[in-house]
Amino acid sequence: MLLPTYTLAWRPFLDPIPVDHYWLALLPPLVLIISVVYKAIKLDDLTLLPRQVVVLFSQILFYMILAAAALWLLTELA
Repeated sequence: MLLPTYTLAWRPFLDPIPVDHYWLALLPPLVLIISVVYKAIKLDDLTLLPRQVVVLFSQILFYMILAAAALWLLTELA
């Protein structure tokens, strides 16, 4: 039995959602979620969680921006 080529179902790996224009806006929520989960697992006292999440969130974003700038400079100057 042959499957029809046209289906109404969304196939995520074959037809991904077009997020090309705003993918950078998805970076801060992703970093925030990673920071919260990582610190929630690592901290013994969860009263320190908000401050530690903000610190880790800031560090991750800062170093990602720094790495992106370094790679941009490397490709532009080389």
